[in-house]
Amino acid sequence: MSLCHSYTKEELRGNPVLLHNACSDSPAATASPDFRKLYEHAIFSGTSQIYLLIAVIVLLCTGEISSQRNYFYTNKPYGSEALFNPVSFIFNGGYDVAQLQLVSNRIQDHNYREMWKTVIGNLGHPIKSIEVYGWNRFLRTEFLPISFTKNNMQWIPNYQQHLIGGGMMYTAMAEWYREQGVPWPKTFSFVTVMSQHLLNEVIETGPAEGYSVDEVSDIYIFDLGGILLFSFDSVNEFFADELNLSDWSLQASVTLPNGRVNAGQYFSVKWEFPFWQNHALFYRYGMGALFGISEKLNEEEWLSYGIGFKTKHLVDLETEFKQRTIETGWHAGIFWDRNNSLLASLVFSGVKEYFVMADVYPGILKTGNFSPGVWAIAGRDGTFLFGLTTKYLIGAGAEFR
Repeated sequence: MSLCHSYTKEELRGNPVLLHNACSDSPAATASPDFRKLYEHAIFSGTSQIYLLIAVIVLLCTGEISSQRNYFYTNKPYGSEALFNPVSFIFNGGYDVAQLQLVSNRIQDHNYREMWKTVIGNLGHPIKSIEVYGWNRFLRTEFLPISFTKNNMQWIPNYQQHLIGGGMMYTAMAEWYREQGVPWPKTFSFVTVMSQHLLNEVIETGPAEGYSVDEVSDIYIFDLGGILLFSFDSVNEFFADELNLSDWSLQASVTLPNGRVNAGQYFSVKWEFPFWQNHALFYRYGMGALFGISEKLNEEEWLSYGIGFKTKHLVDLETEFKQRTIETGWHAGIFWDRNNSLLASLVFSGVKEYFVMADVYPGILKTGNFSPGVWAIAGRDGTFLFGLTTKYLIGAGAEFR
């Protein structure tokens, strides 16, 4: 069922959460005239040109100097790393927010044109967006890690997903391009990573939204900052060798007949205990977080267990500008990896659409030289999704009731 609806102004005024999913033809689904003017002039404004210049400077600073070695992508033919490529990366990261209950996970439901206008309007005039939001609130909730109440901790995903996760993926994507023999791998990685970030902001943005600092802090501060941070070998070495930071994203797929996406960007950390041999502190984060223990099975393989929370949906806290918190449900899972490449997982959650999620990545099930990935999702609402993935294409699946 589509999550795009038409609401009256009175309905939206009484329930601002609905604003995210209002259709563009809804009587209330239009941004304010002032914000529309922001969009109309954003691309040509001096401010947007300044920030475009900043992006170019970041790109030039990263350079094309080869790293000492590959840190996050080593062309493994098995597990989650076997599915890593620019298309699956953009798909998983771009549609990551579609896991939320109030964001449609059907590709055709989104009003991309209007949502793109909103993102560009805010990126084209970042200072105005921050002024409407408030500089003090912006620094406390989006930038400085000093607020620890539920409604003021937007800085956590900024640091986790955008700065660290985004920076790590920049390095991994550059390594992927280099392994394929593509010239200027860091330049291509920069373009790929920023494309994914922009798609993510578009999907997260409702077509009726106006001023927002989400895009400003995500893109200009943490996404570009992550690229700069992970341009240093010492940073890559720390996260790769000390923390075993890895990409454990879902198996990117589209299901028929409704065009639902199976997508999600997840990261794992395993910090080996200095006082407990063959065990590590385990942390998996993305749309939620799991905390637990990893146990070493042999020289290459680990089994990890975690419990925590899964994000159910975003809740709007303000009507004049976008400030959100999250509602969560319980979450638990078990994960089997080889050399930090996820082989299989079984995850349970209190989110009804994702009650049980099972994934078996390429390298486990084989027919001759062909080894597909397999995934399945069972919801408490009676839905069942099943799909197959391969190394080169977005996976395909089917939906049943």
